[in-house]
Amino acid sequence: MAVVRMLAALVAVLVVSPCVNGHGFVIYPPSRNSVDRDLPLFQDGKFPLPNGKPGCTQETSVCGCWCTNGTSPCEVAQSCFWFSQGCTIGCPTCDGISARAQKDLCNNGMKAVVCDSRLRTYNMNTDCNSDKDIYKHNPWRAPGTAPIFDVCGRAGGGNVGPNVGAGAAFYVNTTHAKEGDLGSKVLPPNNVGTTWKRGSTQELLWGMRANHGGGYQYRLCPKTQNLTEDCMKQTPLQFAGQQSLIFGNGSKLNIPSLYVYENGTGIYNEKPGYNAWARNPIPDNVQSGEGPSSGGQHEFPPPCNDNVNGPSRGLCSGERPFHVAIADMVVIPLTIPPGDYVMGFRWDCEETAQIWTTCADVSIV
Repeated sequence: MAVVRMLAALVAVLVVSPCVNGHGFVIYPPSRNSVDRDLPLFQDGKFPLPNGKPGCTQETSVCGCWCTNGTSPCEVAQSCFWFSQGCTIGCPTCDGISARAQKDLCNNGMKAVVCDSRLRTYNMNTDCNSDKDIYKHNPWRAPGTAPIFDVCGRAGGGNVGPNVGAGAAFYVNTTHAKEGDLGSKVLPPNNVGTTWKRGSTQELLWGMRANHGGGYQYRLCPKTQNLTEDCMKQTPLQFAGQQSLIFGNGSKLNIPSLYVYENGTGIYNEKPGYNAWARNPIPDNVQSGEGPSSGGQHEFPPPCNDNVNGPSRGLCSGERPFHVAIADMVVIPLTIPPGDYVMGFRWDCEETAQIWTTCADVSIV
């Protein structure tokens, strides 16, 4: 009997350990990646367990894209499971396996360009590109240069089958999509009437089920063109004003913001440039290389009242900051042609070789 229990425990570890806990996603405008929101398993803020049965809770670490949308429902379904993993800077493709290898996965020798400690989100004060700079190959350290599987993400993030790799997600197959599907190929438009005026400033909202630091951008691709990374790169949206946090009671807090040049080499406002990227403003717990340290300290100061030892611990920090949403103000270009567009969200992580991408439908008039 003892042997049976030991084997059962080993099987459980082998099944569960490779998988992530769900990560980043757009909340507003409503995304294509929330396609499963109409299914009973995902309605009214519910999520299934990895086996597809009801019962996921916020304390269950391997299920659910838990999030906050102020006092409104946060209906994101499996949006946090659409991503790319095994993607390091300068490489032609992702390997679909290596999330935490902390190495140059294609041996191309590209160096990190995000070296300013104020823009880094882990191991911030080590010498850039040194041996101790273990995160130097991950996407955020040269924003936009790491490859992705798809501009709208891959369901589950990694390879399908036995060679799934540590870091892939428990994507629950549904009538809408299955593990390994590419978002741009299978996700239908989510036309909910989001309309923006040229030259206007718009508020966008995103959240994290689990934090990997780094930074992100929003971009546009006309629906008349092929939905590719090259198309998205043509029209990154410039940030305006400052970031803010949205809490579950509907309150809003403006927070310090750091915007990054399109090539990742400096902080906007310190010299002329186009601020195409924003640093993730939510600090994780201090990492030891393989996981959180036991000290309970943050990589940088939390942007809200988040006492390490108090009742607000983890409100806007740590690995599971899903009790707040991050709001950004972006400028819709005055010169952009009117028409229907796909808005893309790309989050380049620093802790891991992973990139989360989400797509939403908007009309520009």
